[in-house]
Amino acid sequence: MLLLVITRLYGGLAVWFYMKKVYTLTSVFGIVAFAATSLGQSIDGGTTWTGWASKGQSDQLGVYGSGSTTDIYEVFTTAFLFNNNSVSGGAVGGGPTGGVTGFGTGAFSTGAFANGNSIIGVGVRRISGATLPFTPTVRFDLDNDSFAAASSVGGADGRTSFTSWSEAKDYTVQFEGANSWRGGSLTMQAGNGTSNGGPNNQQAIAGGVGSGVSYDWAFRAFAQGTSSYQMFFDLTAMSALYGTSNPFGLNSNFTGIGSTGSTVRFSLNGLGTNNTVFTAQPVPEPASMAALGLGALALIKRRKQK
Repeated sequence: MLLLVITRLYGGLAVWFYMKKVYTLTSVFGIVAFAATSLGQSIDGGTTWTGWASKGQSDQLGVYGSGSTTDIYEVFTTAFLFNNNSVSGGAVGGGPTGGVTGFGTGAFSTGAFANGNSIIGVGVRRISGATLPFTPTVRFDLDNDSFAAASSVGGADGRTSFTSWSEAKDYTVQFEGANSWRGGSLTMQAGNGTSNGGPNNQQAIAGGVGSGVSYDWAFRAFAQGTSSYQMFFDLTAMSALYGTSNPFGLNSNFTGIGSTGSTVRFSLNGLGTNNTVFTAQPVPEPASMAALGLGALALIKRRKQK
């Protein structure tokens, strides 16, 4: 009898393995290790999109959420385990002006972009309408049930507002495109959105767009002039650094961001006033993959005993 094991790889792709009962411990963990390796993502601000999956255009049904129908862009996502990745192609961006650049780290990003950390990326390729640089807002729906695309392009029933539809521990990130694409802010929902029972209680760790202060957050953006940009979020480091109450002692009302599940739903203000809705699947960290392997072994053992 054959046991089917499905191991998720990148952006919804899957690798299928058929294992006979006689397969060894080494075989199972070989599968786990294979699934966790990086295929090589383009990190160049959007000159190329190798290793990225297109989610469609902002004026397409199922992607359009709210706002303008003429600020048009294509949305991409990627997910991988960090492995000595670097920025190429002369892309502009990184840490705060005068601070760390690329994937370098500082006091607010200790442990970020270390090998093995789970990274999720969101990218935008401008097509028409509003121009770049821009201040994008990325809203994280951690349990994949808050945001929704509109029922028609230009329709008013899309759920994209963080103020209205977020739930406790969801969070939003902004980048300052006009300031060399530095990370502007991280804000979490300490209450609930007004359409989810409220009260809306958004809390930022510190700084924010327009504050004149920027920090070396565990998320980075890189852009290519007026054509495209790519954003990268270190989910491993963000959970460790910002998942606790009052990190860095800057805001006692900040109660910590939530944990990322197997699927994250995004609401993205990616260009002008257009908001899109889409999902992405993070790659599990090595420890999680090992747990999956142990679970598979336990199942094999039970089947042998029958």
